[in-house]
Amino acid sequence: MNETILKNRYSLQKLLGRNTGRRTFLAEDLITKKLVVVKILYFNQDWDWDALKLFEREAQTLKSIFHFNIPRYLDFFEFEEDNTKGFALVQTSIEGQSLQECMDSGRHFSDLEVKEIAKSLLTILKSLHDRNPPVIHRDIKPSNILLNNRSGNSVGN
Repeated sequence: MNETILKNRYSLQKLLGRNTGRRTFLAEDLITKKLVVVKILYFNQDWDWDALKLFEREAQTLKSIFHFNIPRYLDFFEFEEDNTKGFALVQTSIEGQSLQECMDSGRHFSDLEVKEIAKSLLTILKSLHDRNPPVIHRDIKPSNILLNNRSGNSVGN
């Protein structure tokens, strides 16, 4: 990947995921020297205004949430780079391995560990649902669940 720097600040380092018209990158914030996640919605031939509305709503919602287990909002902007236009949402990077990566590597979870993970998820979802208006997470799946602070056989946080 050629080095791409957005907003003279975010150096894209590694592609983390892709969907139609969207990409998610691990990036370095050149000012703070910390790793961040940059989600990009590209203008392209498949452009959908509804996708932009959802992307903007995601940014606004994330901006209002302060929970230690949810990435924090850092920035949102429109960009044009090398004949490519789009919008970018920047959030904190949470170090860890996704539940999907754990399972793909052959990790099996005991009933107790599954209950521990479910309890943690439900605690986070309850805090989102208790907001006014409630926040509904529309994409809960193993690849979006990160486990960190793991040691030994502990599932971590």
